[in-house]
Amino acid sequence: MRRLRVAVVVWLAMLGLDFALNAALFAGLYQDAGAFLLPPAELFRRIPLGYLAFFIVALSLVELAIRLDVRGTADGLRLGSAAGAAFAGTWSLGLYSIATLSLPLALTFALFWLMLLTLAGGVAAAGLAAGSLRGLALRVVAADVVCLIAVVALQSLGLVPTMRL
Repeated sequence: MRRLRVAVVVWLAMLGLDFALNAALFAGLYQDAGAFLLPPAELFRRIPLGYLAFFIVALSLVELAIRLDVRGTADGLRLGSAAGAAFAGTWSLGLYSIATLSLPLALTFALFWLMLLTLAGGVAAAGLAAGSLRGLALRVVAADVVCLIAVVALQSLGLVPTMRL
């Protein structure tokens, strides 16, 4: 049961970073993705599938951290970055080899997954090492709220593009 609780905290951390990356940092790339991406309304409708994928990754990374006896946040960050580099490189290269996405978008996806799994590894290791998940969960939720506020502010100020449904 602890593995599941740690995975939920990891998943929440991934959701916050995902929102900040996709709605702010990489938002401009989605405007010019062409036929590779679905129309905005369909993309929005399928968000839960992406979040389910994140939960599968979170569960897997927690299990990997347990099996490899990863101890401490620094080791978790290293595990996450190694897993992220492998996943990002293979997924982005494979997708680029069969789809119509541009090279900048493929590289963006690679960077996105590297960042996401690095964070996930650090949070997983911190959660597994903690006696109680309460403090970590509160920090993750606070970081998610900061990401939400920052993205809304950036979009409201017109500094990052918004996607119209």
